[in-house]
Amino acid sequence: MFARRRNARVQSVVEFALVLPLMLILLMAVLDLSRIYTTMMAVESAAREAADFATSYGAGKWQAGAPADGTVAEMQRRACIAVSNLPDYVDPDNDPLTGNCTNPSFASCLTASVGGPCDPVPPTGCDDPLRATPCTVTVTLTHVFHLLAPFAVDFYGVHLGLPATLTFDRDSTFAMTDIGVAPTPAP
Repeated sequence: MFARRRNARVQSVVEFALVLPLMLILLMAVLDLSRIYTTMMAVESAAREAADFATSYGAGKWQAGAPADGTVAEMQRRACIAVSNLPDYVDPDNDPLTGNCTNPSFASCLTASVGGPCDPVPPTGCDDPLRATPCTVTVTLTHVFHLLAPFAVDFYGVHLGLPATLTFDRDSTFAMTDIGVAPTPAP
């Protein structure tokens, strides 16, 4: 009777020892996939925040020189603040308020029409609120994500599994909102 009970306990311990590594691998995979998903959503939301800021207060923010440069700097600052809580966030200044984050990296462009080519040089006329077709602002954030457990195996020269890092781009495009609205005259 005692031998059977002891054998059953030993068998349970052996089964647990065999199943535990698989359960830990599944747990790590679920944790990594949830981290990837939430990071991608945060980066996409940050791109949306920056693009929305760039278009919501009118075409006047895109006048050549200081207004346009200030708009781009504020877009980057807003994007950095929005993702500053991510675990892979990199800011050389350790201050998200400066907008100098390097992970995610920031890029933006202004196009002359919806669906037009993205060119880093702003097209002419986008600072005109009476323009017939709206200019668009596209913000792209590129983020490098480090996995907790990459689960990668090389099998006869074939790489199976996930790499140690994933790089993904998230972009958002918004059209100017003040098209066709005459500016308020100065008093």
